[in-house]
Amino acid sequence: MLPSSGKNYQLVLASKPEAIEEIEKLAAEAATVAGFSQEEQDSLAIAVTELANNAVIHGNKRDPAKKVFVNIDVVDAEVRMTIRDQGKGFNPDTLSNPLDPENLLRESGRGVFIVRALMDEVSYDFSHGGSQVTIVKKRKQVASGK
Repeated sequence: MLPSSGKNYQLVLASKPEAIEEIEKLAAEAATVAGFSQEEQDSLAIAVTELANNAVIHGNKRDPAKKVFVNIDVVDAEVRMTIRDQGKGFNPDTLSNPLDPENLLRESGRGVFIVRALMDEVSYDFSHGGSQVTIVKKRKQVASGK
């Protein structure tokens, strides 16, 4: 039976590579609690890895004195996750389109695009200092055969 009540996870981590692994583990547990299919778990894992990397590497510039704040809520068939860093922030709407011919061979610049493609909802907030991104992944309903 899948849970009908919520579960909350919170982490505050130093900006080190190990932090990325901790965030990934927590997201995997949340996906399991939500009853996600393997495909949904994989989509969440890719998005979370990208966002955790962005927070540690781009946002906090790998400064271990700066923290990454993670909050995950699992309610029924939905995982809502917020990752916040203490960097300078950025405007995701000004990022280059990774599908433009001049960007196809670039080694970076696809993360936000990929996250938006994989998640049901993506929103950014820069009012707390740094970057805060909230993603939502919803479990697809399984056909009942009726």
